[in-house]
Amino acid sequence: MVANDAAGAHSVRHGTTRDNVRSVKCVLADGTVATFDRLEGNQLEQVCSREDRFGKLARTVRSIGQEHAIEIDKQYPDVERNSSGYDLEESVAADGSWLDLSKLIVGSEGTLGIITEVTLNLSELPETQAGALVFYEDVIAAAAAVESTLHADPSAVELVDADVLGYARDAWGFDRVPSDAGAALLVEVEGDAADINDRIDEAIHAAKTDATVDVERASTAEEHETLWTIRKASNPLLNRRPGDKQALSFIEDAAIPPEQLPDYLERIREILLEYELNASVFGHAGQGVLHVKPFLDLKTEQDRERLDAVSEEIHEVVLEVGGCVSGEHGDGRLRSEYLEKMYGETLYEAFQKVKRAADPNDVFNPAKVVPDSEGQLVEMDENLRFDGYDPGTVETALNFDAEGGFDSLIEQCNGCSKCRTTDGGVMCPSYRAEEEEVMSTRGRANALRAAIDGKLDEDALTSDWFESEVLDLCLACKACETECPTGVDMAKLKTELKHQKHQKNGVPLRSRLFANVRTLNRLGSTFAPIANRLSSFLPGRAVLERVVGIDRRRELPVFASESFQDWFERHDAHPSAGNHGHVVLFPDCYMAYNHPEVGQAAVKLLERCGYAVEVPNVSCCGRPALSQGMVEHARTDAAHNAEALAEYTNSDVPILAGEPSCVSALQEYDDLIEETASVPDAAESVSTFLLNEVREQLEDFGPVNGTGRVAAHTHCHATAKGFDHASVELLESAGYQVDVVDATCCGMAGAFGYETEHYNLSRSLGEDLDAKIDALDPDAVVTTGSSCSQQLSDLGRETTHPLVLLETGSNSG
Repeated sequence: MVANDAAGAHSVRHGTTRDNVRSVKCVLADGTVATFDRLEGNQLEQVCSREDRFGKLARTVRSIGQEHAIEIDKQYPDVERNSSGYDLEESVAADGSWLDLSKLIVGSEGTLGIITEVTLNLSELPETQAGALVFYEDVIAAAAAVESTLHADPSAVELVDADVLGYARDAWGFDRVPSDAGAALLVEVEGDAADINDRIDEAIHAAKTDATVDVERASTAEEHETLWTIRKASNPLLNRRPGDKQALSFIEDAAIPPEQLPDYLERIREILLEYELNASVFGHAGQGVLHVKPFLDLKTEQDRERLDAVSEEIHEVVLEVGGCVSGEHGDGRLRSEYLEKMYGETLYEAFQKVKRAADPNDVFNPAKVVPDSEGQLVEMDENLRFDGYDPGTVETALNFDAEGGFDSLIEQCNGCSKCRTTDGGVMCPSYRAEEEEVMSTRGRANALRAAIDGKLDEDALTSDWFESEVLDLCLACKACETECPTGVDMAKLKTELKHQKHQKNGVPLRSRLFANVRTLNRLGSTFAPIANRLSSFLPGRAVLERVVGIDRRRELPVFASESFQDWFERHDAHPSAGNHGHVVLFPDCYMAYNHPEVGQAAVKLLERCGYAVEVPNVSCCGRPALSQGMVEHARTDAAHNAEALAEYTNSDVPILAGEPSCVSALQEYDDLIEETASVPDAAESVSTFLLNEVREQLEDFGPVNGTGRVAAHTHCHATAKGFDHASVELLESAGYQVDVVDATCCGMAGAFGYETEHYNLSRSLGEDLDAKIDALDPDAVVTTGSSCSQQLSDLGRETTHPLVLLETGSNSG
């Protein structure tokens, strides 16, 4: 935020980072630790007399401000956002009477020092907000309405184009998007509840023009959030677009005076038409920052040439309309080359003096913003990822059509490093544990791309060293499917490559055992007393470790003496069952033979809510086989289940499951078989169904006054597929106070935590989760995943499934 002077949608009212920074503490190139804030009088003179880098920088900037005051006033554009070059405009007085180097550091992109501490202004949150989507015939018509909209003092004015609106209408079912809308402005106001309705009416009136198609005003907080969801989807939608042509960021950061936006977009349209290119447009229209992203395939020489040409021509237009080349994303390798043209030779030389004063030896981010000490400037087309790239062809067992192909999924990674975050979210558990680049989704994607491009050993993809060094510690949590901005599904890639390796070398015994877990669990349940005694027999576990590599320190699952199916056949249905329809409950391998209480709770809850439950004769969902790379085994399971479930899906009967990894497997049958019998569309979690379909009947099965604090660990696959909230909201609706544990994967990941070579990593992740639960001091702990439950049980932590907690505390009905 500080290094780029970044800002979000509400900067129209609240300003950019620079506007809200009071002081910045930095480490300079000579090791000096300096606090930059406003200096004047004796304090300013004392700093300017210092002989360290702080003093040198202060004297240099002060001198530039006095010597070039007229040039600074003339050359800096009149825009609301400007992170181009170094900010001499707000850093120094024309007469040298004051200096504020914090304004210089903000937006300097790490080229002047290392920021260690920032002091910020705070603002009170608004009492309330209101918003509306104003639809227009096209993008230029929407842009033309921005200037008048700003007169209504909005807190945000955001633009989305037809691509995003079409997706919201067709994929999300947001049917209030008119079919003839070519763009929209999301207009928001904030303030007191007493006059908020009048203020949004005023803003809508200001935004409406002759080209307005329709207006969708949010009347509730939920509707307001939906409008923002549409805007926030812009970038992820583009990042996840399959195929070779990708929406590229290289002209996306220009800041334009709002009154010039229509002319700017018209001229951009002409340039793109000349080069036969399409582009998507969205962004912070209220501050003149529209993210224009042309679709290019940099694997082709033609589009690599277009990249340079289009960048040159459009940045020329930016300067002609009085804009700046960087509004919030910075100059870097994309735009540093345009700074001399933007500011002129005099100020460009001044920028270089600033850099030399702070960092004469190019310690910090060299050759960005200004040339390094050897006169070199990093340019946009240096070291392009796909220059000379030739991925060849990989025949796959899984279907990668939705991703545009196997190689396309690998190439989706844009190197943003979101997978290297160490707190919040799930991605990437192996990186968080090991903190090595190759353990991140980005590191694995880079290695995979190098392998398919022939830059590694021949047959690297199926080699032992590639599996052990690159893929082995991927837990297949699927967090990258959703948390990765470009949706690089490393779990799917790992499954495919394990399959390829098995085709070459054969399938190990341990993989066969885990893939057949349903058969093993059925046998264990049939002979439960003997099987449970044997599985807890330490010498027997030592033999398992020696023969197949299942770690002896890991407790094995306990088998139920009565399977869920046996209980279901003998149970008496609730009198209300069938009043509202039918559902299918898919008996996963653990519900069926290890934790029948989960299935029993699901049946009782569903029946009390008026649904007749049917339990079909199915195979394993296929997830255990997929995790072992046994794709053909999983395909056989999927085909059997699709056939068994067809009679239900043909009648639109929902297919429900209690195990999140089972739900995700059913939803991904398109990867395995062509005749899916619509199972992917029909499959959902029991909790999701209860939340969406029968929430109004909650009193029929939830505690009247559920009490106590519950810590909820959400399963990675539930998070990846977007239903992690369901069980939490059900418990909250039933009266429980629920704290969602802020932790990554539990570390068990199905078979992963049982495997000897993975035990230590698995245990480490589990202990981290357990410590975070401890910190919450809950009365109960819930998790929807049998693997998560097993991991916590091994750590001495008692857990229960949310459905069991709901059912055991429910009315007797």
